[in-house]
Amino acid sequence: MFRFGIFKTALSIVLLFASVCHATVEKDSIRNAYGSKNAIDKVLFYEKLDLNTKRSYQDFFYTSFPRLSQDPLIQNSKKNDIRYRFALAEVYNIKGDEINAINVLKSIRNDKEYKLSDTEYMNLLVALQKSYLNLNLYSNVFQINSEIGTLRKKGVYFPLWSYNIKSQLYARLYLYEKAIRQLKSEIRDLERYVQNDPLIIPSAYNDLGFYYSLNDNIDSSFYYYKRSLQLSERYLKKSQPEAYNRLTGTVKGNMAVLYCKRNDYKTAIPLLQEDISVNSGNKDDNLGSATSRILLSECYSRLQQYDRAKTVLLDVEQFLPHISQPATLVYFYKTKAELLKALKQTDRAYAYYKKAFRLNDSINKQNQSRLLGGNEILYHLEQQDDLIAQQQTAIQHKQKYILQIILSALMIITLFAFIYMINSRKKQLKIQKMNAEISAKNKVIKESLSEKETLLREIHHRVNNNLQMISGILALQQMYNTDDSIRLILQEGQARIQSIALIHKALYHSDNFARVSFESYLNELVTAIQKTYQNEAKTIHCIVDAGQIELNINTAIPLSLIINEIITNSFKHAFKNRSEGRINIRLSKLNDHYKLSISDNGIGLPDHFDPTNLHSIGFDLIMGLTKQLDGELTWQNQNGTQINITFNEITTQS
Repeated sequence: MFRFGIFKTALSIVLLFASVCHATVEKDSIRNAYGSKNAIDKVLFYEKLDLNTKRSYQDFFYTSFPRLSQDPLIQNSKKNDIRYRFALAEVYNIKGDEINAINVLKSIRNDKEYKLSDTEYMNLLVALQKSYLNLNLYSNVFQINSEIGTLRKKGVYFPLWSYNIKSQLYARLYLYEKAIRQLKSEIRDLERYVQNDPLIIPSAYNDLGFYYSLNDNIDSSFYYYKRSLQLSERYLKKSQPEAYNRLTGTVKGNMAVLYCKRNDYKTAIPLLQEDISVNSGNKDDNLGSATSRILLSECYSRLQQYDRAKTVLLDVEQFLPHISQPATLVYFYKTKAELLKALKQTDRAYAYYKKAFRLNDSINKQNQSRLLGGNEILYHLEQQDDLIAQQQTAIQHKQKYILQIILSALMIITLFAFIYMINSRKKQLKIQKMNAEISAKNKVIKESLSEKETLLREIHHRVNNNLQMISGILALQQMYNTDDSIRLILQEGQARIQSIALIHKALYHSDNFARVSFESYLNELVTAIQKTYQNEAKTIHCIVDAGQIELNINTAIPLSLIINEIITNSFKHAFKNRSEGRINIRLSKLNDHYKLSISDNGIGLPDHFDPTNLHSIGFDLIMGLTKQLDGELTWQNQNGTQINITFNEITTQS
């Protein structure tokens, strides 16, 4: 969980934007060409650069571009000024200075001296949407997406390389099924454009394969990665060989990740080596070069080729000073620690584990700050909008006052007709105002519900992350403790925490935050217990049957702990001196209550078994949680052990 979670976060930055694979230019030639031109020609020169080159020179343009605002060639031409401000907003966006980017774009939209064409307004909305997405202001993203949809219905051209903003938004909210459906719809739209870039469709299928991998659908992910390679071979290999090499290298690196998830490290290694070979020609992609090498080192470690793993990690260290993504550094520290642990260098391994956990904790704190900061940013942006609205309202009031004077003069001539018109006008304005107020309130309610849903999903996600961190700390304590009894206690505590964490994971992946689908949850819980207690000498089969039963979180958590204790006891005690066994877990609903039945074909319970005299934490926990569920516990020996618990669903938090 920890290993691929970190790698997924670090690599997603590369994968979602791997579509832009155009060639870069020597740095000195770019600076010299830019410096030799006048102000407006510098803007035109910047516009013609491909996105990859703009990203490579982001610091240079971020420093030099704002100085052009004082140039007379730009100040004295409104058309040049608007063109310059569009380019300046992109410079801020690429650098990550989203506040300045938004302010520049809003200044263009509010400029009354220049009327934007539909195409220019579409480009402005797309740029605003990107900045709001990077600030996690999702309600603003949805609002702008609605305006973009209106323009597209009118036939206004939509920038092709902005096709996946909405699917990215769903992915960031962990709604991977929606992200996949949205991206498929976006690909269908792209295929309608005969003038599309031959690079964009293969890149989109790469993104689709990546979303399936996030959703743990490995077979579909492989299918779309291979589809991306087929289209690249057909359309890119001859026309754009450098873009072809970069995209296929990236796709094969992504496929290597899937093979690693299947523990097929031998197959993953040549794919990663090809990806690294392609990346070696791109000196600006330090993040992609580092992440591919870290995974390659991990593959060698899994195959116990420790010398090769060590050599690759040493190569990674040259990229670390140039990487600003902390998740990649966490992944590096974790991989280094696991290699040192395998080499029996325990103290050094522990030091790198500590670095990884500290940095990971720092990332969580930064994410919380960013979430809170996003609300503060939204507040300041709304303040600016309110100030502009107040100024426009003042102008409207002044115009209305002048109009009232004129109407008063005309009233003398057409008194009766005017009174009729005024009364009709007042009624119409009142109705319009009431409609506007209702619409505004409905909009606020919808935005509030959307924000609360996002925050609730984020809460479950953070609870799961914190529980996983506690589980990791217990694992560290277990690794450095030599007392077998204490190690057993830590292992059992880790398993109990894991059973609760899986509940929160199921909730933040679900569209329904109130109830947990227990069949999928039990399958995941049983898999986790099997990984902990299964060994090569024994084969224990677990059969789960929970039908379509869903339980609220107040019932799910104590029930998950009961199931964890019973299955763990079966793995530990039921199959002594046996090479295989079977455990059946069945959850069913009987009228107004539920029945949990767990049985195994093991050695059975001892004669005169009485859990009240055991002084066992596990059975004490089972009996206490059964009582909390207002349930009844029974057991019997019948070709093994069978434990039955009938219980009621808890409707309120006690």
